Amino acid sequence: MNGYSDILEKYGVDAALVTTAPNTFYIGGYESTNCRILLTRGENFFFTDMRYFEEATDFLGGKFCVRLGGVGEIAQLAEQLGIKTLGVEYGVTFTEYELFREAFRGIKLVATDSAFADLRAVKTSAEISLIKDAQKVTEQAFEEILPFIKKGVTEIDIAARLEYAILRRGCELAFDSIVAFGENGSKPHAHRSTKPLCEGEFVTMDFGAKYKGYCSDMTRTVALGAVDDAKSRAYEAVLQANIAAEQAVKAGVRCCDIDAVARKSLAKHGLDGYFTHSLGHSVGVEIHEMPAFSPKCEDLLVPGNIVTVEPGVYIPGQFGIRIEDMVLVTDCGVEVLTNSEKKLITL
Repeated sequence: MNGYSDILEKYGVDAALVTTAPNTFYIGGYESTNCRILLTRGENFFFTDMRYFEEATDFLGGKFCVRLGGVGEIAQLAEQLGIKTLGVEYGVTFTEYELFREAFRGIKLVATDSAFADLRAVKTSAEISLIKDAQKVTEQAFEEILPFIKKGVTEIDIAARLEYAILRRGCELAFDSIVAFGENGSKPHAHRSTKPLCEGEFVTMDFGAKYKGYCSDMTRTVALGAVDDAKSRAYEAVLQANIAAEQAVKAGVRCCDIDAVARKSLAKHGLDGYFTHSLGHSVGVEIHEMPAFSPKCEDLLVPGNIVTVEPGVYIPGQFGIRIEDMVLVTDCGVEVLTNSEKKLITL
């Protein structure tokens, strides 16, 4: 299995046990609530229970030896295979680790750190295609919701319609949508409420579809009726920061430097102090992956990274604005995967 043998070599282990849902899906392409994968230098094994056994066998046949059982059965197999060192992925709980220590007595457990997450950071052409498909649905949902945004509707109303527009197109939700009006918009991850929409308010919508296991993510802020000059200037400042950061994206650039571009752009308008989160995060089988456009992330961008660019301005008690696109790092520069209008839409 391409890539996984390198992990075994890097950490000097005979096999690796993968149990976290994002990584088991990434490796096997099959999703279930009970799944553990044992990667060895020879055959690879997929363990589940009777609820999924037949389907998993049909889906994974040829790629994995599908077996019934849990950690106990995996430990028995490891003993039969003569495994002496076993890699354990980053992200297991303390309880799981204690279970592994008890089950794999006589086998040395070795942390494989973020090895599998690092593999997921660079998307294949097939993964990129799925994320693009998810984004198309997200954009269709955005277009569908605009005529519904009128005076008196609530944040919950819009969120429900937005999410239904995604679900009825055969996708799942990548995450619970964020919909915030007016002063609620100053909270970047505001919980949606029954607040009615008023004239002159911003509507911030952060949402995404999940298609065949892969997520999309976008945010658009629109206005109901004309907004005052302060809001208009703030919106333009966020838009300029979004564009400047996207133009700076290319392979070999540090993630923290992209974050800095957006903050420098907002500083020209005296608004950098109101940008209270990182500029963006990678997207894949999880909505938040690495690398990230944050002040602390010094990872270098490489072709195949898909990262969000989402500068924002949040004035407490007044309003909030966020504009978010997904971008793909390419050999030639950057491809913006989000096509929805981002100049201020006034409804």
